[in-house]
Amino acid sequence: MTIASGVAASAGSRMYAYEFKWDGYRAVMRVAADGTTRLTSRNDKDFTNRFPILADAMGDALEGRQAVLDGEIVALDARGRPDFGLLQNYAGGEVPVAYFVFDVLQLGEDRLLDEPYERRRAVLEGIEPPDKNLVAITPSYSHADLSATGMSPADLLDVARERGLEGLLVKTIRSKYVPGRRSPEWIKHPLIQTLEVVVCGWRAGQGRRDGMIGALLLGAHDPDSGDLVYIGDVGTGFTHQALVDAQEKLAPLARKTSPFAGEVPRDRAKNAKWVTPKLVGEVVYRQFTPREHRLRHTAWRGWRPDKNPVDVQIPRNG
Repeated sequence: MTIASGVAASAGSRMYAYEFKWDGYRAVMRVAADGTTRLTSRNDKDFTNRFPILADAMGDALEGRQAVLDGEIVALDARGRPDFGLLQNYAGGEVPVAYFVFDVLQLGEDRLLDEPYERRRAVLEGIEPPDKNLVAITPSYSHADLSATGMSPADLLDVARERGLEGLLVKTIRSKYVPGRRSPEWIKHPLIQTLEVVVCGWRAGQGRRDGMIGALLLGAHDPDSGDLVYIGDVGTGFTHQALVDAQEKLAPLARKTSPFAGEVPRDRAKNAKWVTPKLVGEVVYRQFTPREHRLRHTAWRGWRPDKNPVDVQIPRNG
């Protein structure tokens, strides 16, 4: 089934809502009653100091109410589109960042985790951020919204493609919020194939990369056994600075033995430098072989500090 037909398959039901998929860091924004704000990833990594411009972005919009919001921190290019590469290299000031909110878990004393998606969206859409360049409530399109404009979910996917976005998220309107894990009632329809990977080692490069990283060795957890297994490597998609930064990140994690539960192909393991599997990255790939569980034709996208290595699994449909 193609992506477009997969989205279209959900068009026959009025039980779905459709959102654009943003290319950023997933983060929860916690705003105290006094306005103190903390941004954290799903694995509780603090983003507040890294993105200080977002720490006061809600201002007086909540009128003294505490709130817990879910969304994506994105960096925007010159056309105002999310750019994951810009986010990777964000150092403040030069590149605009924003927080795109798509869910609300608490507002005041009203805890919303067990409320259906459509109720949470109604509460969320009642919030008016003071500066929409810093905090934006992302749009959600119901079946009725699309039908009223003569559009289908597949048409909305075409809009995402034209705007250079990642794709769509399809959400069941009666779905509850599931903290700490992926909900089976939130279905991704990406336009490009990406995969989160655990970085487990590297091999030295040659030629212009002599003395530097030539390729990263990648792993993911078997969803049944929990074992960390080798799924391939990636040697393209890096800038020179990205390679320097990667080497600095991995140096403190060096270890003598492979972190994988099973064997690594001899040609891949030869002269490998192993690291403790604490860092998550993301790759673009063309194929994932179902029997070997191997990535083919990979390119590096960047680090995912918002992800926890223990949550990175081999795709069940891989």
